[in-house]
Amino acid sequence: MKKVYLLLPVFAVQFAFAQDSQRYYSGTFFNEKKKPQNFLKIFNKNSGVYELTDEKGFAIIAAKEYDTLIWNSGKNIQVVHYVQELKNILERQVPRQTVENIASKDYENLIIKTETDEFSIEKSYDSLRKNSDHDFSVIRKLKLKSDSLYKIKSQPQKYLVFNGNFSTSLDVKNRNRIPKTQSRYVQGRSENGSLVWKGPDTGEMFSFGPDISTLGFNGIPYEYDNNGQLVGLNDGISLAKIYDNNLFKTTFGYSNQLNLNAIIKSGGYNENARLSLNIGQQKDQMYFIDQFDIANTFKAKFSTEILKFKINAGFNYTGNKATNTNRIGLFNRVYQNSLLTPVSFSNKQSAYLSNGLQRSYSLYADNPEFLFSQPEKYNYYENIRQFNFDVNRQWNGFKLSISQAYDNQDMMHRDVYKISTNGFPVGLYNIRNQKNEFYNSNILASYELYDGELDNKFSLNHILNDRKINVSHSIDRNYFYQRTSQDYIFNYNLDYENYNDFEFGVNIGNSFYISNTSLKNKYWIPKVNGYFTFKDIFGWNNFDVQFMGAHTQLAAEPEIAKSYSSYTTTQFSAQNAYQYFPLKEVETFNNLSNINIKESKAGFKIILFNPRINLTAEYFKRKINNDVFPVFENQDLVLKNLADHTYDGYEVNFNYDNIYHSYDFSIGSKASFFKYRDIVDRVNSGYNNLMISGFNDIYKTLSEGQILGAVMGSYYERNAEGKLIIDDYGYPVKASGMKIIADPTPDFVMKFSHQINYKMFALNINWEWKKGGQVWNGTQAVLDYYGRSQTSGDERIIKNYVFEGVNSNGNANQIPVDFYNPNLAVGDNLWTRYGFLGVAENYVEKSDYVRINDITLSAYFDIGNFRRALGVSFYVNNIFLWQANRGVDSNQNFYDFDNSRGLDFFNLPSFKTYGCTVSFKF
Repeated sequence: MKKVYLLLPVFAVQFAFAQDSQRYYSGTFFNEKKKPQNFLKIFNKNSGVYELTDEKGFAIIAAKEYDTLIWNSGKNIQVVHYVQELKNILERQVPRQTVENIASKDYENLIIKTETDEFSIEKSYDSLRKNSDHDFSVIRKLKLKSDSLYKIKSQPQKYLVFNGNFSTSLDVKNRNRIPKTQSRYVQGRSENGSLVWKGPDTGEMFSFGPDISTLGFNGIPYEYDNNGQLVGLNDGISLAKIYDNNLFKTTFGYSNQLNLNAIIKSGGYNENARLSLNIGQQKDQMYFIDQFDIANTFKAKFSTEILKFKINAGFNYTGNKATNTNRIGLFNRVYQNSLLTPVSFSNKQSAYLSNGLQRSYSLYADNPEFLFSQPEKYNYYENIRQFNFDVNRQWNGFKLSISQAYDNQDMMHRDVYKISTNGFPVGLYNIRNQKNEFYNSNILASYELYDGELDNKFSLNHILNDRKINVSHSIDRNYFYQRTSQDYIFNYNLDYENYNDFEFGVNIGNSFYISNTSLKNKYWIPKVNGYFTFKDIFGWNNFDVQFMGAHTQLAAEPEIAKSYSSYTTTQFSAQNAYQYFPLKEVETFNNLSNINIKESKAGFKIILFNPRINLTAEYFKRKINNDVFPVFENQDLVLKNLADHTYDGYEVNFNYDNIYHSYDFSIGSKASFFKYRDIVDRVNSGYNNLMISGFNDIYKTLSEGQILGAVMGSYYERNAEGKLIIDDYGYPVKASGMKIIADPTPDFVMKFSHQINYKMFALNINWEWKKGGQVWNGTQAVLDYYGRSQTSGDERIIKNYVFEGVNSNGNANQIPVDFYNPNLAVGDNLWTRYGFLGVAENYVEKSDYVRINDITLSAYFDIGNFRRALGVSFYVNNIFLWQANRGVDSNQNFYDFDNSRGLDFFNLPSFKTYGCTVSFKF
């Protein structure tokens, strides 16, 4: 044993970056609605293998520490931790109960010695034996082998088993926090020293008019208001109404899932064949009234074994339809006009004028009721058909697995703006069709050689992906993309396990990446990773320390099924966002250099009480070279390799299972700490400070030496000492040009999970705390500009205010100002003088928050012979949200675009969900 310890330094050097390959990861996986789902395809990106979840969303997949799991078509990604042996995982799935003594007459008869008759037939010379078969119930064959010896063969017991489960859920949704708006001042502006109401027919956009309590209806027929026009309050007229233009409603959704299994069994335990069917329907209602989508699913899976070949085949169908989507920013447009509608105008009275055109509070605004009014019930359809076939066979240490999959997807968006829509006076009608065809072939051959405490495994994996994308616009051209890519992956795993002292493992490999769209194929993509575990440190049982590390290289290309048309927003200013209508698609994905990624990780894990308590810490650094970004060139949308950036940080996870544990009560908790930065190292000449999302007067930027996605906007002019420069009118000076004003990156994110189990009840609570990071609140800027914000309503009466700063001569400012002076034009007040977005720097806010993501209370009941057959769960999501900024949830994305956090321009609010799920197993 001492000799082994002497070799530890050598092993530590050789296997500093290694990981276990003979382990498995298990867990419950969720669909895009954050609910467990069966037949969900979980793909191990590192090894190329995949598994399908069972009826409870549970799956077991071969994996190593730091492998990457992908599901929901790549929308969900998880790095694997806490892999275990398969037998340990399976044992935990089987409930353990104490066997009680059974007293019965049959048992007593068995233990009482009975008298035997020595002259009975059992004592005869001839005898029957059953050595050839065990536990038989039906005799198949009886054959005389000799004068006194018979051979009995049993008839194999085969039978058909039916089982399944049904679940139904109902959820109630309501919106989370939105910006505060004022309900005191009406549509209008100052004229000749007085505040004047100006009606919708005047085209007025501002709400800097008089106090509504001083106005009343004249009762004269008026097409824009059933009660008449507003005039000064006097005897004989009715008091003006404060109209509620709230769009948000409490809505209801539902989901139903039926799973059926037909199983042919033999011998009591062996499955000869299994057919599984899943039928489901889900209605997801938005918090906007009459906006919803309905998804219908059908899934079938057949598995059997023929000549020791395990065969799996499956078919999945998903049909989805929705009243509308947010592809053209429709929901943001509706939300914006809802907030900006003055309190003196009612959108709900009517969406149309007598001439058939839109009825709105201004010629330059829209009525949300008009935007949602549509001749077609559904403007979005999606159909997905997936076929897969897998076959695998094992010969001693050799294993062969072949997987084939084909996906066919059809998506149709009907994007419509009717005549008289703001920005589209003659209307606009476009149908966007996208057809995706995906073929995947995965062939994995491996050989395992086990020699005592050493386990060697060699594997060769070939992955072929063929993708064809056809996109067409009814009012624009067609686009066709095709990519055939191949990955050749070789892996070698070495594992050593000494049950008393230590274990280690190493994985090394190389891959080739070949693609017809890549400018140059890649033949050197190495990786090395591994672990080293010391067991029973200091002689303490169940106290293990593990060190692990990895270095991986990857070659990637931009996803060709993704549309980059949302980048069109950068062609408009924020004030002209109403003209946004994405038509341009990427010209081609060909002749781009690969995105080369080098990732290194190093960390350790401390395991106590096998593994009741464990602490994992990891540092990671990912270097991305030749990353791809969209740009407009000659009015065409093209992709270019433009920049290198480095994403690094660290993550700490602490898990304490069974903090308190008894026969029917247990408590457990998990906590994680995550911190990261993404710095731009290099930008191609001519593209520094490139817009990557947003508008052309406020955007996230690609700037060398800065955070990727830092926010660029306008700012105040300051002197060398940082003091504001004040103009001759007493207001701070807006500087010319733009600069970086905000960093959306948080200082850290902490997540917590708590589990309490008592008898048949289970309570789960998940919450998180994000510290740091900034967001530009453009929603507040526009509400201020039009006089609709609570701030502009409360502060417009402030007079003789002196801004702190210096004038052009360097002297302290002493000029008093009124925030809103009726003697001056409306464009001279505090909120309008700087333009539509004001000074962007003034609207940068902290994005800290504390939120309770979800609380779930579940109960499981035994019914008859079925254990835990009936389950009832009550859940709430986003029930609590505290945030530092004045806008909506800072996790919401700009126009629902990816990678656009940090910009809030009428971002849709998040929603609270209250729900109940009932499931029954039969």
